[in-house]
Amino acid sequence: MKTLTLTFFTILYAIGINAQTTLKGNVSDEKGSPLAGANIFIKGTYEGASTAADGTYTLHTHQKGEQVLVATFIGYQAKEVAIKLEGGSVTQNFTLGDTSISIGGVTISAGIFETSERVQSLTLQPLDIVTTPSAAGDIYGALSTLPGTATVGEDGRLFVRGGDAYETKTFIDGLLVKKPYGSNVPDLPSRGRFSPFLFSGTTFSTGGYSAEYGQALSSALILNTNAFPEKTQTEVSVMSIGGGITQTLKRENSSVALGVEYMNLTPYFKIVPNRFDMNLYPESVGATLSARQRIRDEGVLKVFSTFQGSRYGLNYPNLAQEGQFSDISIQNQNSYTNLNYIDDIGNDWILRTGLAFSFDNNDLDMESFRVDEESRNAQVKITLKKNLTKSINILFGAEEVFNRFEQFYREAATSFQHRSIFDDFTTALFAESEFRPFSRWAVRVGLRGEHSSILGDQNLAARLSAAYKLNSTSQISLAYGNFFQTPEEQLLRFTSAITFEQADHYILNYQWANNDRLLRIEGYVKDYKNLVTFDSNEFWNGSLYANSGFGHSRGVDLFWRDRFSTLEYWLSYSFVDSKRKYHDFPVKATPHFAPQHTASLVAKQWVQSISTQLGLSATVSSGRPYHNPNSNKFMNEKTPFYNDISINASYLTSIFDSFTVVYFSVNNLLGRDNIFGYRYYHQPNANGVYEALPIKAETRRFYFVGVFITI
Repeated sequence: MKTLTLTFFTILYAIGINAQTTLKGNVSDEKGSPLAGANIFIKGTYEGASTAADGTYTLHTHQKGEQVLVATFIGYQAKEVAIKLEGGSVTQNFTLGDTSISIGGVTISAGIFETSERVQSLTLQPLDIVTTPSAAGDIYGALSTLPGTATVGEDGRLFVRGGDAYETKTFIDGLLVKKPYGSNVPDLPSRGRFSPFLFSGTTFSTGGYSAEYGQALSSALILNTNAFPEKTQTEVSVMSIGGGITQTLKRENSSVALGVEYMNLTPYFKIVPNRFDMNLYPESVGATLSARQRIRDEGVLKVFSTFQGSRYGLNYPNLAQEGQFSDISIQNQNSYTNLNYIDDIGNDWILRTGLAFSFDNNDLDMESFRVDEESRNAQVKITLKKNLTKSINILFGAEEVFNRFEQFYREAATSFQHRSIFDDFTTALFAESEFRPFSRWAVRVGLRGEHSSILGDQNLAARLSAAYKLNSTSQISLAYGNFFQTPEEQLLRFTSAITFEQADHYILNYQWANNDRLLRIEGYVKDYKNLVTFDSNEFWNGSLYANSGFGHSRGVDLFWRDRFSTLEYWLSYSFVDSKRKYHDFPVKATPHFAPQHTASLVAKQWVQSISTQLGLSATVSSGRPYHNPNSNKFMNEKTPFYNDISINASYLTSIFDSFTVVYFSVNNLLGRDNIFGYRYYHQPNANGVYEALPIKAETRRFYFVGVFITI
């Protein structure tokens, strides 16, 4: 379902109609040297400027009242200054120091896209996410425009470097999110459950990630929630698919925000035709609570909790009998709660500890059978970090994860029933150190050990990353690591006589950054071992499950980002050669989610004269493989190439003296009838041929209109 977060539009600030203020000053480093090309902008707006060769800048603005002026520069820590705008001229100078995540100006970037305001060279800020037209406000949709990812239109989850979606894990404040996506039915892709504006920092690792995180063979998405809001405010949204309201209250040392949202696509689909008849139009209700409290001088306690309930149903072709349809419906309830505490406990030791609880219930009715599935997950984690010297830091910690899975399967025409229940305790210890042996070198070494109670087995993983600074604008990085993952719950419900799946990563990265331009070239190899295999004809037979699978993914990713005044864009390209033997694959083959070539363009233009931002995104990828049962070869055919062009527009205005954004978007503007693959009927026709049913999007285009008001 295409929705946008309320908070999206509080970041877009209106162009004022009052007296103009001129901001001017200079930006330099700690040695007093001017920083040419540094970015100066008013926080939460599009208004900004770049410094000249001598480090000076001039910025004209119609903003009024108390604002925050931000200065950023590649390789340096961003600085924010509170200012008051009342017309006339204001002078504000900035001195920037080395970024806190850099060691001697060298940053380890192999496999990592860092998306926070502190790291402009690798930035994909929340505003980037929600203004990417094809993403429609979804974090995972925006990440799918970055290199290393694949667009799998019928699924909606994140597929990274030839890996399956289950190989990517999401973490919030260092803690695992068990079910980060909404539930879905055929041809309606799932979406992420969280607004990008709930998070101040986002790290997307396409491989070789830190030893602090585990249980992901391919990728880790690491999200950090906001500390404190800027002010008390109310946000109201009225959309073509629903509406919502969020109230934020801020005090000196505490804050709380509560939001509710209701979505119903009944009116939309009454107007816009869709492929299949719906017996239950998409409907959902959600609530989010975010609270913050300062403890002593340095400690911050954060509470983050969400709840979502949704339902949806359609009449889908019955693959057991051509010409017949089955009523499919799904109902889902999901909740996630995260409690996190961070504090400076003295002697430069930073303590971070947290608890996370997840609950998910899925009720799937396929007419001929029903599946009730429930998952409960709890995690406790503690980490300690210390800067031993300016060149060396250490981090170590421990975590315990409890997971309970329960599934009840029953058939309508028979009395057959099957119930699966199991518990798993995963214990992990980890340690990591980052240091600078020489002025141009940075090295990170980590070790992680895990034990699973249900598998009765343990693993030990090594992680190694390094970077070498070639000159002031470029560097090379490399990463190596072992990554282990407990097999999926759908496999463990039949047997526990299997062990961890494994992937070994090898990554080489070159990065060049100058002013507002960034170039990344990255090559990688992933070797898979111990992948779970089974016989699809007897999938319930646990004795036929084994860790006999294997495979590889290797390729090259390219990324270019540039900015010209009010135009910003990025280009990405990925080549991947992925083959594996896993699950019910009879031979080693390229899986259906791994197109060999993928390219994306995202461009955004701010038009000052009409107070509007225009956006365009385009993605094209080569055909994806699929298996045709009429062929004696496995996964030897390909779909047509995929192409999507989407646009949006955000008009900034005022209604009843309240900041307002009118937003409009169209996904798949050209209406291309993309085919994601084929499903085949279970029985051949009179000529002995298995008929195919193409897998397509529910609608060729998706239109969205919303009005968002901040009071």
